[in-house]
Amino acid sequence: MRNSDGFLRTLIRCAGACCLALLLLASPALQSGASAALSCSLSGPTLTFGTINIFSTSTTSGNATFTCTTSGQAQTFYACLSIGTGTGGTTASNRTLASGGNTIPIQITGGAAWPPQIGNGSSYPMEGVVNFTVPHQSSGSYTFPLVVTIPAPLSLPPSGTYSSTFTGTDFQVYWNTTSQSTCPALVSAGGTSISSGTFSVSAVVVNQCSVSATNINFGSASLLTSALSASAQVSVTCNSSIPLTVALDNGATGTGPTNRLMTAGANKIQYGIYKDSAHSQPWGNTVGVNTASATGPSATLTGFGQVPTQSAPVPGSYADLVGVTVTY
Repeated sequence: MRNSDGFLRTLIRCAGACCLALLLLASPALQSGASAALSCSLSGPTLTFGTINIFSTSTTSGNATFTCTTSGQAQTFYACLSIGTGTGGTTASNRTLASGGNTIPIQITGGAAWPPQIGNGSSYPMEGVVNFTVPHQSSGSYTFPLVVTIPAPLSLPPSGTYSSTFTGTDFQVYWNTTSQSTCPALVSAGGTSISSGTFSVSAVVVNQCSVSATNINFGSASLLTSALSASAQVSVTCNSSIPLTVALDNGATGTGPTNRLMTAGANKIQYGIYKDSAHSQPWGNTVGVNTASATGPSATLTGFGQVPTQSAPVPGSYADLVGVTVTY
């Protein structure tokens, strides 16, 4: 019995030691499994403006989706979106779309409650802190709205396809399962992880021109026993050195470039617009006959107006509206 008892005690001590060893070995594995149970990813949109109007502001939008999965208990995730320079820019505060050596500035904003522009924390503030809860053994996501704006450029860009790609450190989410009140606090907190993704932006620029014109004001006259003269400028601005054809229509009720009509009710005054001060070259809208020619990127043409002698009109304020068309 004594030998048998001694043997039994030895087995119990061994069993206890083996259990202790198993517990010690199992502890790191359990910790590793808890960490591996959380995984997150970031996906971004492909934003395409198409052909833009270089004389006005253009805007497009999409969503970046931050998705997290857990195979363990439910978790609340806290996240901040960081956007850097992109392949088309020079710095995170000078983001552009590029086509070769030419660039177009862009602005990247998000939801209405977020900063005027989303940055990487050193340029503009990050977007966040946001939070969302993922149920037990499930996936959940948060959608970051992205709005990209191309302001009307200060200098007109030449034609081309302009683009920029944001990936790696230029497009990432800092996240943690511990609550943080600000993005700088979340970035520096222990246990914070980073998920990176990609989003891209592109726009197409084609040859474009804008046109403006001043008014022809003949002033006041009591009788039209002698001709009246006045002039105006037609200005064309383009993004390329291209040939231009500038046409003037016949006005609201006119029948030709020298038979345009200013009206005051049912009353009319005849006038014409010419390409020369001698009033010998009518300016109309028949291409190759009476239109004007110029070459971009900028041109200013003068229209010479003349009211010929005619019967005295009924007193009043006479006006007409002439359309200008630039073909290139």
